[in-house]
Amino acid sequence: MTRPASTIPAQEGFGEYLDRGSRFLAWVFHAPDLAAFDARLANLHVEHAKARHHCWAWTIAGAYRFNDDGEPGGTAGRPMLQVLEGSELQDVAAICVRYFGGVKLGTGGLARAYSGATAIALEDAGIEVLEARTTLQLELPFSMLGLRTEIEALFPDAVMAGNFTDRGFLGTLDLPLEQLEHLQSILAEKAKGLVITKQI
Repeated sequence: MTRPASTIPAQEGFGEYLDRGSRFLAWVFHAPDLAAFDARLANLHVEHAKARHHCWAWTIAGAYRFNDDGEPGGTAGRPMLQVLEGSELQDVAAICVRYFGGVKLGTGGLARAYSGATAIALEDAGIEVLEARTTLQLELPFSMLGLRTEIEALFPDAVMAGNFTDRGFLGTLDLPLEQLEHLQSILAEKAKGLVITKQI
């Protein structure tokens, strides 16, 4: 399995936007899956239980969703999503809570407030570039177990996981894609066909 290079938020970012007494508090964060987003939304519902609206938007694994949470249609979630899409980040989410200040802002004002708070939070989050990686199935017979330690030493960015079986070590090796050719050359030189690898 090969995962292409991608960009994600470097950390959770926070932004605040004020307009005529209303406070818009936004958080932008990495959401690798829907469960991570749902957990953060539930947490903010508890932390900001008195807020009138908890609007959100996300783009995860190529899909996207947004929610206005009671605000007029198209004034909250969609403007937030447009900010996220403009960033070209992957697996990113935004949640914005509003504390009503007593003055209606109109559809234009709301859209500016929600997108503005999200943009501030996005800038605060920063950008992290994830390198392309690939995962291999790895089978090492008992006679080649010393190579397992050598691979871990030569490829410190690789992640090896697995178990010992009656045939030796059976597991997976996840490493940066740019290091795959180097690994294959080492295996060709030292394993003499005894080590089995294949991309999964």
